[in-house]
Amino acid sequence: MNHSTKYLFQASKLLPSVTERNPYLKEQVGNLIYDFVCLVIGPDKAPKITGMLIELPVSQIKQYLSSFDALKLKVTEANSLLVETKKREEAAVTQNWS
Repeated sequence: MNHSTKYLFQASKLLPSVTERNPYLKEQVGNLIYDFVCLVIGPDKAPKITGMLIELPVSQIKQYLSSFDALKLKVTEANSLLVETKKREEAAVTQNWS
């Protein structure tokens, strides 16, 4: 079973419970996507990016649970945001030292 098929199989079990009223939503989604996020981005950034993805609105969570390609896209977007934020922080520190 390839990663995409495995992801869709596992996500399809969770999708019906992905609602704003589910008190365990973030934990359930995080547990499901973490290993797949590791596959996409590596173990160093996976905890932070998983945390970012579980904070998205329910509609976006449903979207990335419906497609492995959508998850990969969200991981890439989150990573880009982290890289850009790090660059800004480094530039600010460098500017303050000047």
